[in-house]
Amino acid sequence: MSLSARIVDVVSFMPDRVVSNADHSAGDDELAEHAFFRGVAERRFASPEYSSADLGVHAVQKLLDRTGMSAGELDLIIYSCQFNDTFWPGIGSDVQGRIGADGATILQVDTSCCSWLSGLRTAQAFIESGRHRNIVVLTVTNFVSRLPEFQRSTRSRVLGDGATATLLTPGDPSILSGFERSHGAHYGLLRFEPDFVDGVFRNYWERGCGPITVNFTRERLELLRENALTLVPEAVAHALKQAGVTAEDVSLLITHQPNDEYIAEWRRRCGIDKPRAHDTLAKYGNLFHGSLPVTLADALDQGLVRQGDLLAFGTFSNGGDMVSAMTVRWNGQTGAAADAK
Repeated sequence: MSLSARIVDVVSFMPDRVVSNADHSAGDDELAEHAFFRGVAERRFASPEYSSADLGVHAVQKLLDRTGMSAGELDLIIYSCQFNDTFWPGIGSDVQGRIGADGATILQVDTSCCSWLSGLRTAQAFIESGRHRNIVVLTVTNFVSRLPEFQRSTRSRVLGDGATATLLTPGDPSILSGFERSHGAHYGLLRFEPDFVDGVFRNYWERGCGPITVNFTRERLELLRENALTLVPEAVAHALKQAGVTAEDVSLLITHQPNDEYIAEWRRRCGIDKPRAHDTLAKYGNLFHGSLPVTLADALDQGLVRQGDLLAFGTFSNGGDMVSAMTVRWNGQTGAAADAK
């Protein structure tokens, strides 16, 4: 008997500490007024109050509480983390052990900002193959709060922290289509790397390297913009076509959220009007791989998603070295059903 994967629920766990951008001056950063860094009013910081594993444990436990599934019923935790608590190993086994998922194994999937969709596709394949039944896809972002030097730059003020957990089980199929492509020609446009020290660059494994930062130039941002605004709508269109639907059928579009300009332009190019889209950019900022599931969890909590709704997702990674899109027919828990648990 063939199996299908059902997305049961998506939850977020957001750190308590709210950081308002109104508390910061514009500074003298030459890119401070660039459109790439606009649209965020406030964000959440995790560290030092929460380790990455702490965030993961809270998110998965919240998911289990809401769905009524026990940790002992889990077979697999697929996770992506920005940053892990140690350089190596990752947080997966720590989360698995602390929640008591003694029968589960772990798998780290890292395609940067595409990781949640990659994780869903991986979970779908495991369930349809019959190898695993109950799978959690976990995203953890514990990044900007750990970079005090980078926080001094206006360029950091679009970034936030948080975690999400998604439960997939066998059932009526949720995922109608998925599209992913890698574009190696764009490798290196966006890099997390040490800053220069006294004009000298040293790699992160070298003694005396600078603090981790994200280096931008106007030229690099223009290339990134061109890639993003082209690749994401094309990927969404591919996924919709694979599912046999059109933009007119979409109930809710959720995209990555680097800034408000990209979000608005993606809506326009996808042919989806603003009332049929949702984002959490202003209150949570850019959470990298967590942006899509955080925004979906928010939409579920607000009652914006109903049974049978067609959801379209689109995102890209690292300046355009990967793009991902997915079409989902929602048959999981809604906000009202979750609250009744």
